[in-house]
Amino acid sequence: MRQFLRHILLFSVILFVLAWVADILITRPFKKLSSSPFANWNDIYNRETGSDVLVMGSSRAYVQFDPRILDTILHVNSYNLGCNGQHIDAQIIKYKIYRQHQQTKPRLILLELSPKSIDSSNQYEKIQYLPYLHDPYLWQLTQNMEKFSIADGFLPCWRYLNFKKDVSKIIKGTSFYSRPNRTLYKGFFGFDKAWDGSAFQKIRTINYSRNPKIAKELEHFLDDCNHEEIQVVFVMAPYYIGATRKIHDLEGMHRMFDSIAQKHDIPLLDYTNDSICYDTTYFYNAMHLNRTGATLFTTQLAHDLEMMGIIP
Repeated sequence: MRQFLRHILLFSVILFVLAWVADILITRPFKKLSSSPFANWNDIYNRETGSDVLVMGSSRAYVQFDPRILDTILHVNSYNLGCNGQHIDAQIIKYKIYRQHQQTKPRLILLELSPKSIDSSNQYEKIQYLPYLHDPYLWQLTQNMEKFSIADGFLPCWRYLNFKKDVSKIIKGTSFYSRPNRTLYKGFFGFDKAWDGSAFQKIRTINYSRNPKIAKELEHFLDDCNHEEIQVVFVMAPYYIGATRKIHDLEGMHRMFDSIAQKHDIPLLDYTNDSICYDTTYFYNAMHLNRTGATLFTTQLAHDLEMMGIIP
């Protein structure tokens, strides 16, 4: 019986070591990706993101706020932490991991707001967390939101089992995420696309979100920033005016954001009725600016921040 148990133990140890080696080999190509959503995480864990100015938000942040322009006009070092398809809860998680790996705090956070900001994230691009899920803090922060198990966080290779096809493509370099023409610059990517309003035409109404749990998370985040003397500025980036007109209870959404801003003494810059919003030349869809539009918008934003004296 003892010999049988020793064999079982030896077999388990060998299996664990093989899984651990396989985990390292699988994870390695992920850590070389420079496209969204992996580029941010790789920069964070490589400690290459320490910045004076951080941009936070959804895809409307990562494709519309160009750090090159912010750096040039404001004479700062900025970085874009925008989370594609993610809301405030996921954005705050990324910020917490960022702070864990950076010795200095940002002086300014530009927080992009949109109709779905105050909502819970829905496991979109869940694969982005896998390369670093062995980090107990990341696992702790994401386990409920992304439904990660204990095995996902602590058993080698386990977290990759539900992503076999994606993992295989990434290892081979044939994945959408591996495309060299999707390389981010300090978290930003500008799309060279012309207007496509096909999806917009199918939308009848856009409802804004007001999830109380997520609103409370945002309030706690803003309290923490105030305690650390980090200036936060709310930014409502442009969307095509036709989309604005489809937002149900637009005034209610603005009152919600205004109320949070006033409560925490936060400036709110609203570009949703700017002249750029009336010209589809600057958009590739109703909610996202193309590279030309992003350049125009970021330039205007930077000058507005400069005029406000936001950067000390």
